[in-house]
Amino acid sequence: MKKKLLIVLAVIAVLLLAILAWRIGYSLRKSSDNLPTLSRIAEMSEAEVNSLLIGYRIIQLREVWGDADICRANTDIWQIGEISLTVNYKNNGKVAICGLKHADGTSVGEPLPAP
Repeated sequence: MKKKLLIVLAVIAVLLLAILAWRIGYSLRKSSDNLPTLSRIAEMSEAEVNSLLIGYRIIQLREVWGDADICRANTDIWQIGEISLTVNYKNNGKVAICGLKHADGTSVGEPLPAP
């Protein structure tokens, strides 16, 4: 009886670990489901945006956020109120670096200049 109980507990433990591993893998994956809205992006600092978006494909960003306001060679720019998000991507379509700037050109997350 003890042997059967141990086997059942082991199976349950393995299933729980598999579910946990899948949840962690899914949340870390560069999936369109994991992209925040543009309004949420505008609340982040430039460093946070860079760490979040690098590795995504530009197609995924356009799929979630719609077409960019300005499209240039390997650069898309979305305007979010007074903030602009610039996304530079490689020839393979993966995001390389991002910029999040106020209307005056300062990076979001840096102190605004005195008037």
